[in-house]
Amino acid sequence: MDNILHKIRKVDITLVSYCRHMTERIIIRQGCRILAPAQYLKLTSHLNEAYRLITDAMLNTGLRTVEFWALAEHPEWYHPSSRVIDLPKEGAAKKAKSAKKDRTIRLTAGGCKSLDALFGAKIEYRDRDAMRKALRRAGIAAGFGAKGIMPKMFRKMLASWLTECRKELGIDTLDITANMGHEEKTLRDHYLGIGWSKEEHNDMLEFLRGWRGE
Repeated sequence: MDNILHKIRKVDITLVSYCRHMTERIIIRQGCRILAPAQYLKLTSHLNEAYRLITDAMLNTGLRTVEFWALAEHPEWYHPSSRVIDLPKEGAAKKAKSAKKDRTIRLTAGGCKSLDALFGAKIEYRDRDAMRKALRRAGIAAGFGAKGIMPKMFRKMLASWLTECRKELGIDTLDITANMGHEEKTLRDHYLGIGWSKEEHNDMLEFLRGWRGE
């Protein structure tokens, strides 16, 4: 009897281990890890306060890294009463096959709080290498590993979350592309149909409430 129980218990442990492995999704888009909101909170729990302020602001704005640090030097681009950032073309990143353009970035009330905290803390510039190392250490500590963990992942996460919740938010892909500063084809090719769970979807929707300005 003990031998039978031992075999059953061994099978149960194997099944549990297998199921855990199967449920741990690693979503990579254009080389970057795409996290759900709960995973994002787990990642940032392993960062120091300065990096949490940076990553919160990067996620809420969806700015490219060079655009983010340009904004940090120009708080006058940020208009909290209107909950927007007016990014002039001189602050926009130059991308291949696209011209620099003025761009307006929408913010939720939470996004405004993240920028208020960032500007209030007077965060010093971090180069890409320092940020990448800090984020990868946090990714490993959070149990995500280092693959795809990098500064530009937060921009791609926002694009993914907006695409997932676009119907409930009453927006379309043109609203998202205008905000992000890239082509509609990018959304179609990389962010549609990821297959988030209902819980993840609801968490994203809660994070994005008020993005249209209501």
